[in-house]
Amino acid sequence: MKRRYILLLSAVVLVTAGWSAAWIYGRSVLADQLDLQMTRMAEAGLVVSCTDLAIGGFPFRYEVSCPDMRSRDRNGMAASLGGLNAVALVYNPRHVIFEVKSPAALTSPMTGVSGDVTWETARASLKFRQNALGEFNAVVQKPEAEFENAISAGVFSAEKAEVHMREAPDLPGALDGFVSIDALKLESLPDLQDTVDLRGGIRIAGGTALLAGTDLATLVRMNGEDLPVRLDRLEASVGQSSVASSGEMLVHGDGTLSGTLALTLGNATALLQSLKPMFPPKDQTFALLEGIIGSLEPAQGADGVATITLPVKIDRGVASVGFLPLGRIPALFPAGI
Repeated sequence: MKRRYILLLSAVVLVTAGWSAAWIYGRSVLADQLDLQMTRMAEAGLVVSCTDLAIGGFPFRYEVSCPDMRSRDRNGMAASLGGLNAVALVYNPRHVIFEVKSPAALTSPMTGVSGDVTWETARASLKFRQNALGEFNAVVQKPEAEFENAISAGVFSAEKAEVHMREAPDLPGALDGFVSIDALKLESLPDLQDTVDLRGGIRIAGGTALLAGTDLATLVRMNGEDLPVRLDRLEASVGQSSVASSGEMLVHGDGTLSGTLALTLGNATALLQSLKPMFPPKDQTFALLEGIIGSLEPAQGADGVATITLPVKIDRGVASVGFLPLGRIPALFPAGI
C-alpha cells in the first residue's frame, strides 16, 4: 500500500513538473510572438508600446496585461488605450481573446483631427497563423465618440459596433472585411432624430498585409500606386428607408478613389426628408436633390419597397451621376506620405 502511495505521488509530481515546463515554454512562445508582432508593426511604421507588460495565468491560461498602451505611426498619428487584457488557453496559444478598457484617445497632426472614445465593453478575438495574424473579430458595446478638427466637431453614439477581418478563403493574400454599427446617433445634430444602421463589406487585394500592421499608403505603393478594392455592399438604413452601394474601385497613390458604383435608394423621398436637418437652412443642395429624386421613376423591389438605382462614377475622389456632381470624397490618406 505504501508503495502505491509513493508511485501515485511520483506520478503527480511528474505530471505537475511536465505541465509547469509546458506552461513556461508556451509562455516563452507567446512572449516571442508578441515581440515579433510589435517588431513587424514597427518595421511597417507603427510603433506600439506597453507599460508594465506582464504574462501570468498559470496553470491553465496565459493572461497578458497592459495597464497603458500607446501607439504612433510614421505620420505622427498617436493613439492610447485605458488598458488591455488578453487571455489564451494553454492548449491553443494562437487564439487570443482581448478586452480593452475605456477610454481611448486619437490624435492625427497631418489631418488636424483629434478625438476621444468611450464604451461599455470592448472585446476582440485574434487568431494567428504561421507567425502572422490570420483573423480579427471585435465587438464594442455602447460606444461613444467625440471628434473635432479646426473647423468642426461631432459627437456620435451607438448601441453596438462590430469589425471582422480575415484572409479571403478563395483568394490567398486578399483581405475580407466587414463592419456594422447598430443605432448610430449623431448627438451633435439633435434635430436628426432617426438612428442609422450601417453594414459594409469589402475585399482588398493583397490586404492581409494590413493585418501585420502595414498602413494603407504603404500597401498602395506595394501594389503599383493603384490598389483594387471591391465594395461588396455598403448600406445605411434609416427607418424604412435605405441607401446602398456596391462596385469595383481603385485606391490611388495620392489617397483618392476611382471607380463605378451602383447606388440604390429605398424609399428615397422619405430618406431625404429624414436627412433634411443635416443641410444648412439656405443651402440649395437639398432642393436640388429633392427635384432630382422627384423626377425619377422608382421600381418596385422584391420586398415591396420603391427603389431607385443610379450609376455613380468616382474620378480621383470626385463623385458624379452623369453630368451632375455629387461632391468630393476626402482622400483616405495624405498624398506623399
